Amino acid sequence: MVKLNISKLVADLGGASATAKMTGVPRTAPYGWIDRQYVSSTVLEIIKTQNPEIELDKYFEENIDEINDKVRVGT
Repeated sequence: MVKLNISKLVADLGGASATAKMTGVPRTAPYGWIDRQYVSSTVLEIIKTQNPEIELDKYFEENIDEINDKVRVGT
């Protein structure tokens, strides 16, 4: 499974405070996204609108645990 590395995205956007300010959410919201491993498509749209040059695809990563499971099972 591919997962969005929200922590890296937030860090690259200048940290939680800068990301919150850019997206119009409370300062602590990005920490919640990281903890829940979820950010809404609406927020991603705002990020992309504010930073059209950002390549969101680079933040999608294969889940390491699933890769290790595949190796153990031999698939």
